[in-house]
Amino acid sequence: MSLRTDRVRIIGSVKRKEGVSKEEFENFWINEHPKLFNSLEVVKRNILKYEQAHANEVVSQALTESSLTVAPFDAMSIFEAPTFEALMEVFTSEEYKKTVGAESLKYFERGQMFAANFATIIDN
Repeated sequence: MSLRTDRVRIIGSVKRKEGVSKEEFENFWINEHPKLFNSLEVVKRNILKYEQAHANEVVSQALTESSLTVAPFDAMSIFEAPTFEALMEVFTSEEYKKTVGAESLKYFERGQMFAANFATIIDN
C-alpha cells in the first residue's frame, strides 16, 4: 500500500460564527458556498473534487456519551487537486479571498486547514 501521487487534498474544518443559527449556516454551506466557490476561474482550473461534510449532532452526542472525543466543528470541506501548488493557487488567490473568503467569514470563524497526501484503504 502507498500514498497516492496523482492527487492531494486539503481539508478545511469550520465552526459557525457566534450569533449565526444552525439553519443560516447550513443554508450558506450547502447552497451558497458551492456556488461562489465553483464560479471562480482559479477553481475551474485547479480543483478536481470538492466534497462537504456536515456535523451530525445526534451521532456526535452518542460518540460523546461513549467517552469518545468529538471535534468541535460544524462542517468540513475536502478539496482535491493534482498538486499542493494547485490547491495553494486557489486559496491564496485574490479572486478567492475577495469572494469566497470574505463571504464565508460572515457565517463561520476562520477555518483550520489540513494538507494531506492520502491512501485509500477500503473503497467498497
